[in-house]
Amino acid sequence: MAGFFIYTVGMKNTFFKHKFFSPKIWRRVARVVVVVLCLYLLLLTGLSIYISSSKERLIGFLTGKMKETILGELKVDKADITVWQTFPKIGISLTNVSISDSFYHTPFLSAKQITAKFGLLDLVGSKLRINTVEVRDAVFHTFTDTSGYTNSYVLRPQNKPRREKSKPVQFENLELINVTAISEDAIKKKRYEVVIKEADADISMQGSRYKIDLNEDMIIRGLGFYVPKGSWLQNQRVQARWKLEFDTTGNILSFNNTKVRIQGHPFMIKGAFFLNGPAHFHIDASTSDISYDAALAILKPTTSAKINKIKMSKGLDAKIMIDGPLAYRSLPLVRLDFSSHDNDLSTPVVNLNSCSFSGNFINQVDPKKPRTDDNSRVSLYSLQSNWGDINLKAQNIAVTNLLQPVIQFEFYSQCTLAQLDDQLASSTLRFINGDANLYLSYNGPLISNASLLDQVNAKIQVRNGKIVYVPRSLTFSECDGTVVITGNTLLINNFKCNLNTNHFVVNITGSELNRISHFEPGKATINCDVFSPSLDLADLKALFAKRQQTAVRKKTRGLGGISNAVDNAVERGNLYINMHADELRLHHFEAHKVIANAVFQENDWQIKQASLQHADGNFSLSAKVHQLSDDSQLADVLINLQHIDVKKLFYGFDNFGQTSITSSNLKGSMDAKANIVSGMDSHGKLITSTMNGQLYFSLKNGALINHEPLQRIQQYVLKNRDLKNVEFAELTDTFDIKNGDIYIHRMPIQSSALTMYVEGIYSFADRTDISIQVPLTGLVKKSGKFDKNDNDPGRPGPSIYLRAKDKNGQVKVGLDLFKKFRKDNYGKHLNDSL
Repeated sequence: MAGFFIYTVGMKNTFFKHKFFSPKIWRRVARVVVVVLCLYLLLLTGLSIYISSSKERLIGFLTGKMKETILGELKVDKADITVWQTFPKIGISLTNVSISDSFYHTPFLSAKQITAKFGLLDLVGSKLRINTVEVRDAVFHTFTDTSGYTNSYVLRPQNKPRREKSKPVQFENLELINVTAISEDAIKKKRYEVVIKEADADISMQGSRYKIDLNEDMIIRGLGFYVPKGSWLQNQRVQARWKLEFDTTGNILSFNNTKVRIQGHPFMIKGAFFLNGPAHFHIDASTSDISYDAALAILKPTTSAKINKIKMSKGLDAKIMIDGPLAYRSLPLVRLDFSSHDNDLSTPVVNLNSCSFSGNFINQVDPKKPRTDDNSRVSLYSLQSNWGDINLKAQNIAVTNLLQPVIQFEFYSQCTLAQLDDQLASSTLRFINGDANLYLSYNGPLISNASLLDQVNAKIQVRNGKIVYVPRSLTFSECDGTVVITGNTLLINNFKCNLNTNHFVVNITGSELNRISHFEPGKATINCDVFSPSLDLADLKALFAKRQQTAVRKKTRGLGGISNAVDNAVERGNLYINMHADELRLHHFEAHKVIANAVFQENDWQIKQASLQHADGNFSLSAKVHQLSDDSQLADVLINLQHIDVKKLFYGFDNFGQTSITSSNLKGSMDAKANIVSGMDSHGKLITSTMNGQLYFSLKNGALINHEPLQRIQQYVLKNRDLKNVEFAELTDTFDIKNGDIYIHRMPIQSSALTMYVEGIYSFADRTDISIQVPLTGLVKKSGKFDKNDNDPGRPGPSIYLRAKDKNGQVKVGLDLFKKFRKDNYGKHLNDSL
């Protein structure tokens, strides 16, 4: 400090030693300053005395001057002119000022206090300079009613010639504190309201341009360019320091890039207002990382309400351009460009993570139509996102007609079937392994809830997939093909898959999936064309097994509508299957050229018509199967056999579950028709004890070979006959079947060994009881002619009666010497049973 003091003293001495700043000159300058100051103080003192003694007259004069420029009703509760309180300026303070129109008597201006400050020298010259005008606790309210009446006329001068001769007034500073400004136009349906907490404007003139440095802090209650459509920037706090420029020659108000905070978030804004006709404006604004909610708050409610169901975890980068006329009922052109990276998107329809996209909003899609909501569009470009573990992409998503929004999109993805399984969450189908190409598209009304996905069109291309049909525990492997769900229809083309050793090629069309309207009656209908080069029915035994309970899986907000449609269609719809197979197998049964038409319903399935080649003949059938419980079904079967090798028939059907007559004992060609109703177990086998029906048959060139029960007859008769290979004439008869017992009406049999008459019961359950009548005339050596049976033998004469009965699981043949079979009144028993 000592060094600084020495340095300062030295500089002072050097300064005063200069010839232009000698002590004598300094004394003269000081005297002049003191004299001027004293004169100014004396002038202010005199002015103060004059004002004090003439305050009422001066205030009256001031009020009169104000009325010269104002046509409205002016009221001022108190007016003061001060000198010393605003020193060195002169101050004029007005308290409780109101200016009202003369018709509605509504205040155009209502201010608690207005203060103006100026210096004495500011009153001298070609302009009247007002240093500062401060308005505190005020409301400015301009309006135009439906008739066109406006209160803005109150600012028009009453004496225009005198006004033109007066000095122009130049304001250098304007301060507004707690000032509300409202502008309403009932005809144009416009309304603007702002609350200025603080505003300080420094105004300067450079040639024909005003330079305005405006520092403001205000609340925008709403900017209603067209009130029925809502207001922009409702209840938004705006803070900025504007560098405004007003060109008086062109009537252009402009500002360059200005940092503006809206609700604390920074924007860069520039623009211009061109006030010469036709008046118009242009504004450009940009911001970074603005939250989605903050961006919505800027928009008018009718626009934000359309998209406020969407939530984003991170902010957006945005640029907005607003351009348009200031004419009546005009709406500006608005274009908003935005982008985001690694954002999480939540909607009522689907949740997407790690979203990256760009897009825009424009309120005039068709330049020939007005700028309205129904001519507006929101577009997203190059969207990349994660849907669960699935990466989804979309080139273009568009929402048009924001009055009644319509959305159009197409997503695509390459994923694994396991990833897709998590999102589909189907209760009937599980996707285990494989790859998929997923396409999701939609073009229709934007629904603000998850039911939108009930109407999404889906296309899934499956490669080398493994799919489990849960209710029947069927696992399909090496699945390849395309599944398309459009609206309420299902389409599958050339879908290839394997089920154990079976290979299938499937084409499916489905309709009425009822996923769009869950309230419409009716069931889904699915038509399925299936081809297999070789089909093993043993691999389909799960169709008859106990139905597995399917657990309802919790669905994410994703393709729940689509998977529900598939679940409902498979579980409760009508499934029509057209089967074609080159060959078919089931244990010993083999068939070729298989054609079958079947329909599966909720608890029933039906083979409407099936035909195949089996045992060197033709085999056709129709059947109905009704599910009685999880373990049993009831089958109603109609069978038609033509030219069937009976030996191969018995072999193919495992001797029909009995051991008395097997395929090794038979020979011949058979035609037959049967209508049988029987229960079936969970493995698809007939429950013989429940079989009921009727069987007509014709057996040609028949033979019974090495049939042990027949050979036992030799214990009683025909000991010298060959019963190892007994050939028969054509046998024709009708059997009745009751609870697993076959009722044989009296049937003549002409054979190479003997003639006999057979009647009784052949049972699958140890109840076989058959009477065999051998006429004594048949014991004579046969002539070799036995090609025709005598269906009306009359009385065959004296006969030997034999009886075949089950004993310890074997059919035993013995003499019926006392005709006990007859005495048991078998005929009556047969008729009663049937």
